Amino acid sequence: MSRVTIRKSIYLKWGQLLQYATADHYKQVLTGSTERHKRTEVMLPRLVQEGKLRVFKHGRVLVYAVPRYTQGKNFFVEHGLACTEGLVRFWRSDMNGVIIPERFFRGQGSIPEWGIIYPNNRMILYEFCSSDNFHRARLIEGKVKKYQHNLSGIENKFNTEAVVVFVADVSRPEVERLVARIHPTGPFFFTDYVAFLQVPIGQQLTAEIYIWGEDGNPYPLRKL
Repeated sequence: MSRVTIRKSIYLKWGQLLQYATADHYKQVLTGSTERHKRTEVMLPRLVQEGKLRVFKHGRVLVYAVPRYTQGKNFFVEHGLACTEGLVRFWRSDMNGVIIPERFFRGQGSIPEWGIIYPNNRMILYEFCSSDNFHRARLIEGKVKKYQHNLSGIENKFNTEAVVVFVADVSRPEVERLVARIHPTGPFFFTDYVAFLQVPIGQQLTAEIYIWGEDGNPYPLRKL
């Protein structure tokens, strides 16, 4: 448990960055652990009471989101939680990066869930794909082709070199078959969501679970 009091403004900042998040996500991104954290237990309900966050039940857990993510009737909660899961895990693997929210990619032709630019001038672009979307005819292949056309523009805008990581909520063999079929050239990596979640917190960049599109072999995104 952290002994340093986390300011309210920090919770508000992360509320803007995380689409949908559980209390465990907040604890994990702020402390690196899901152990009980009194400050988070107090602050999240307070922000709800103040109208800065909204809360709703999803299955057996409470999910928090800023008001703009809860407009209308169709909340893409599962997708949003998976985007948050990826962001939290990559952030805790190297907290020196700069997070680029989805909205900053608009107008670039390809829009990832989010990006992170690291001090070595490399950027990760995160794409989560649900099982439903994965099995839609050539949806991911179409996304890859768009990135092949648009990636240089994204790199020029942010003055970085980028890799695109596709995390799909399907089995490992299905991901392997996809890569073998489309065989994309360029900085494209693919993994299944189960393998992604099994990586210990803090090791997301160095875990050897990401299949490179060009040769079909797994690699880490960064060496130790």
